[in-house]
Order: sequence, then structure tokens, then C-alpha cells
Amino acid sequence: MNQLRTAALLFGLLAATGAAQAQDFKQRFVAKTPCAPDLQSEFSDFSLRLDKEQDLTLLYRDLSAVKVVMIIEPTSPGDHCGVIRDAVQITHLTKDFEFRCFDPQAPTDVIIGTSIRKGSTRPVTAIDAWRIDLEKQKFIETRDKVTCTAEGWDGEDDGSDLVDAAKKYAAHGRPGQFESEPSDTQGPPVVRVRIEGGLRKAKLLEGFLPRYPEEAVKNKIIGTVELHVVFEKDGTVRQVDVVSGHALFAQAAVDAVRHWKYPPTMRNGTPVEVDTLVFVTFALSGP
Repeated sequence: MNQLRTAALLFGLLAATGAAQAQDFKQRFVAKTPCAPDLQSEFSDFSLRLDKEQDLTLLYRDLSAVKVVMIIEPTSPGDHCGVIRDAVQITHLTKDFEFRCFDPQAPTDVIIGTSIRKGSTRPVTAIDAWRIDLEKQKFIETRDKVTCTAEGWDGEDDGSDLVDAAKKYAAHGRPGQFESEPSDTQGPPVVRVRIEGGLRKAKLLEGFLPRYPEEAVKNKIIGTVELHVVFEKDGTVRQVDVVSGHALFAQAAVDAVRHWKYPPTMRNGTPVEVDTLVFVTFALSGP
């Protein structure tokens, strides 16, 4: 009995510590700019369009000791920094945020969660989950059973946002990518590439787009491949790993990306390595 009480007390202290750390983070950074020097990191950094109507984005940043997702609102047209409206963080280093999540109790809401995948790309039940209140621009923690997938998201390419994605999830009763079935009148194959972080607007110096596999065109297969790519300081590719995607497309994407070269990424006047995600979408255009 004493052991149970001790364990319960320890759990309570850990929970209180985590809550205090989260509150401290919010007090330090909410209502401030994500461009603040003490919010910068040499690790992963990417954003997702949250709500195009309010021009809100989700900004993910790995700060080494903590991983953070922030709701960002621009303060003026063309503002590349904006202001932090709310933030959630995880200090468990093996956890990662999930952005394709579905809560059957709130099917049309944008939901994010956390998981420990250990290389798996299967749908998982989130360990922690938050519903995004778009009106208040806040994360609301939920205890509902939330399911998440590890698929990439190409909303930047088709003009959609996470709100649109949530509506699709609600229509299908689960998270994920839902491609329309190709028709006999579809036109030529199209390959689109989206790269996260600072290289998004950089110009490719060497290399080529992935080629649409002939077998996929013949069988009218479409889909998106998510790649984890590490660029050397000189802008060449050192490492390419497939995170998710059809095997037919994955090989075509890897074969192309490993030959890419971008201008060196500079930080404080010094070239640095870039660890990022690349999404390659294979689609069959309309008639």
C-alpha cells in the first residue's frame, strides 16, 4: 500500500512539474515573436498552414531539450515572423508530434497529438492530444481517443489548410490522405515537390525532379512520398530516408533527391547542415 502511495505521489509530482514547465514556456513566449533569438534551433523547423481564412500557421521547432508547436499569426501583410498565440511542448525526447489526427468526438476540429513510432508508419493512438480552438487561437488538451497517421501533407501545393484536411477526415471517419480515383480522361502525369524549412524558397542548383514511374502511370496510381533528407554544409545530399509512401514512388523519389544540390544554408555567416522533410506528390492532372 505504501508503495502504491509513493508511486501515486511521484506521478503527481512529475505531472505537476510538466504542467509548470509548460506554463513557464507560455509565459515566456506567448504574444512574442517566434524569431526571438532564444527560440532558434539548429534542429528541425517547419510550418503548416492551419487556417487560411485567419492566415494562421502551425510552427514546429525542435529546441534540443524540448519540441514545440506554436500557433502563429502574422502582424502585417508579408510578415515572416508573426506573433505566437499559443504553444504546446513535449520534453520526452522519443515522442514526436503528429499532425494528421482524428477525434471521433470532434470530427471536424483540427487535432494534433504525440506518439513514439520507433520507425513505424502505421496509424497510432496518440499519447497526448490537443484540439485547436480557432476562435480563441488556443490548444485545448483532450482526453478523447485520438488516431493519427504518419502520412505527409501537401496542403501548401493545392491551397488547402489543416481545417480543410479535418473536414476530409470527418467525411471518411479517419485521418489520412484521400486521393480521388483517376478517370480515363485524366491528362499527363505531374510531379510536385515541397521541401520544409529554409530551403523551401531556395533555388535548386543541380539535379532533377523525380520521374513518374511508367508502371504507376499505366495503372493510374497516385500518391505522396515523405522523405527525411540531410543536406551537407555545401548543399549536397548526405542522407535520404523514406518516411512514408508507395514503394513504387519511394524509389523514384530517392533516386532523384540523392542527386540534388542547393546553395549552402548560412547561419551567422557560417554554412550549416540542414535536416528537413521533403514531400513528393505524384498526380495525374485533369483533362
